[in-house]
Amino acid sequence: MTGSPMAMPMRIMHRWRQRMSGVELSILFCATAFALLMLPRASVAPVLSAMPPGAPLPLWDMAGLTFLHVILSLLIVVAASLLLSGAACQWPRFRAFLIPALSVARAVPGLGLIGILAALFPPALTIMLVAASSMIWRIVTAVLDAEDTLPPALDEVAIGLRMTGWQRFWRLQMPIAVPLTTFRAMQAMPAFWVRLLSAEGLMMLMSHQATGGCGAAALQAMLDHHPLRIVEVSGIILLLILVIDQALMRPMVGWAQRYRPEGPFEERSRPQSWLLTIWRRTKLMLWLSGGVSDALVWIGNWRLGRPRSILPERDRTIRELPEALLPVVSLFLLVYAVYHVGLLRQVPADLAESMLTLSHVCGTLLLCMLVWVPLGLVISEHGSSLRNVCRMAVMACGLFPAVLLYPLCRELGLDSPVILLFLGAHWLVGVVVLDAAKAIPSGLRQVAAGLRLRGVLLWRRLLLPAIAPELCGGLLTAVVPVWNAVMVAEAFVPSDSGLGAALLSEALSGAVAAQTFALMLLTLLSMLLDRLVLQPLAVNAAQKYTI
Repeated sequence: MTGSPMAMPMRIMHRWRQRMSGVELSILFCATAFALLMLPRASVAPVLSAMPPGAPLPLWDMAGLTFLHVILSLLIVVAASLLLSGAACQWPRFRAFLIPALSVARAVPGLGLIGILAALFPPALTIMLVAASSMIWRIVTAVLDAEDTLPPALDEVAIGLRMTGWQRFWRLQMPIAVPLTTFRAMQAMPAFWVRLLSAEGLMMLMSHQATGGCGAAALQAMLDHHPLRIVEVSGIILLLILVIDQALMRPMVGWAQRYRPEGPFEERSRPQSWLLTIWRRTKLMLWLSGGVSDALVWIGNWRLGRPRSILPERDRTIRELPEALLPVVSLFLLVYAVYHVGLLRQVPADLAESMLTLSHVCGTLLLCMLVWVPLGLVISEHGSSLRNVCRMAVMACGLFPAVLLYPLCRELGLDSPVILLFLGAHWLVGVVVLDAAKAIPSGLRQVAAGLRLRGVLLWRRLLLPAIAPELCGGLLTAVVPVWNAVMVAEAFVPSDSGLGAALLSEALSGAVAAQTFALMLLTLLSMLLDRLVLQPLAVNAAQKYTI
């Protein structure tokens, strides 16, 4: 979503009208076949008991370890995003491949990667890579979107100055992309915390070590049936979330406003941060900022690559290739890989479980809409002050990882997969509904009041059509944390139903090939739901109801 709520419908029609691409399917099938053929069959030791040996670390040591994981994961995000986006700007053919690859990466449930990455990397690095995967595709997509909005005059100046590909990327494209990348990073933080804490807990079981951070401490307390310790760990996690939000994310959002070409937002107050204010009033910090700025300018002056003599060709794609042939060939390769590793007998069972998981996700989205559409509209009708307070409360609650509430829900008997997934996704739908209600023009409200529209007629003629574009577009964002949490949510159900529970069981048992195929099915389901249902719904709502 962009900064302005009413900009969503135009962006849907301009950039999100996509169909299921043969290139995307080919990337998914080929990557799965390559993983099946190349990864070791059972490199992760199976979980023999729920209780890992060794005495656990104190809670504050666990908190320090989680904080270290957060910082290193964000550094991985920055490094990987710069590498991918810089290569995409330097080589147009790589950019043509990267765009559909990012679309596939968006659909991959991050926690499903933990078993595959654990087969290749040590536990600590696996945790950080799983957490970083939720943010890398968002940042790279934001940088590529910023390239499309680069003013032609600046591009002509870059050509006149004979800037190389690296200089153009670092000195033109990155400053324009800073506001959007920081906004996308803020959006990705809830999924980041869910993946990080869940990965810490799962790696404790897979590596048989009780030193995995706060996520491992929470899981250990749940296995030991210590509710008081679960509350203590949850409080420490909440404190960590507040520290990261106040000391890192909000200063970044406030600092990024200086790079907006049109200046800060005029319709609302500029994001503020107490840490950023102290930084700007401290001479030592200003001196440090000047040194970092000089270093960035020095890096941007590296003459890497060749100077551009003509305007770069944009939107170069590989459409000349036979798109109908690519998925067919890749599908045959996938079938061969599945047969080679002996998973053909498991395919029907996984397909049946995938349909059950799809019903859980669709039921979750429907429940979110049934709860938040009337609630959000009622809140918006009581004035802007109440709406703003509720929106801030909803955003704050959305940062808290809902997976920590799953043990409590199981004790209370609320162990339906739809309810558990609802806990992690409904906050995003609530924010979308409140923003959409705020964007209804005041003139329409005055006309409705003059015509004395009340009750069902008011909702049917004004409120629901007015929020339809924003709501349908927001579902594209709200569905992402649902797929991320589907493994943990379905595992908490007593019947262990669904493909997510099967994937978690295969990850804990060390069946790398089986979990690779299950992860591919989950990714394919996410892409089908996005392309065949949510995107057409968003585009049609934007075309029909945009004001």
